[in-house]
Amino acid sequence: MKEIRIHENDANQRLDKFLEKTFPELKKGMMYKAIRNKKIKVNRKRADFAQILQPDDVILLFLPDDVLVQKEKKVLFNSNLDVVYEDDNIVVADKPAGLLSQSAKEGQDCLVERLRAYLYRKGEYDPKRENHFAPCICNRLDRNTSGLVIGAKNAYAAREINAAIQQHLVHKFYHAKVEGHLRDDMDVTLYLKKIDTIAKVSAQPRKGYVKAQMRVHPFRFEKDATWIKVELVTGRFHQIRACMAFLGFPLVGDRKYGSHRLEDMQLDAYRIVIDPIEMEMEQNEFKK
Repeated sequence: MKEIRIHENDANQRLDKFLEKTFPELKKGMMYKAIRNKKIKVNRKRADFAQILQPDDVILLFLPDDVLVQKEKKVLFNSNLDVVYEDDNIVVADKPAGLLSQSAKEGQDCLVERLRAYLYRKGEYDPKRENHFAPCICNRLDRNTSGLVIGAKNAYAAREINAAIQQHLVHKFYHAKVEGHLRDDMDVTLYLKKIDTIAKVSAQPRKGYVKAQMRVHPFRFEKDATWIKVELVTGRFHQIRACMAFLGFPLVGDRKYGSHRLEDMQLDAYRIVIDPIEMEMEQNEFKK
């Protein structure tokens, strides 16, 4: 028999969803059968697969040990994290160009691992105390894009920020250097489709393409380049890079989208503004 106590980061989710994430070897069929047969209980009472877990609930599992193996969580001891803002719920960090936001390969250096190591060193995160939650990031940047990323310290913050992003309450602003001289502000509406590692662009709606919108403001000129500010209205894969190339102004050094210059690509998420949400923050604008 195994006993699991529900902590704050585990609460407010369905029993079956919690079990799926906590015990990857526990197959759905066995789990639902065990719930029906009272081999999985909550607070020593018959459980329902859809019931919402609360803090301090206790789950009892009368199942074989080999299906109750929890995935081991490790912390990389790399605390190189440039923190722009921090409170009890979130960390806003400045990701350098060249660093992955998130990695599918366990143990690989990335912003998520640096966030977890940073909080571990501060004593705010211990994987041994968590059933499955780990600090996470709520918005991602491409490897070659630098700038601000919001990290969630707890499950509550992750839910609140992700919901705000879905509701378009999180506004992201970028600086970029493009080829050529762009003289006028632009409100851009195009349509993108991700194909492998590239975004295809259409000026008109097409099947399989999604709308991409952004506002572009040129603010500084160089000999044969323009620095622009971009406010994303939608957040699509490679949106700024693909759209600016389609419009005839590829980012300098962005050889994937048509630049032939050997300079490093300059694309930086320099500002984030969050409209008022339920979660309290000491400030709602973050800027480098």
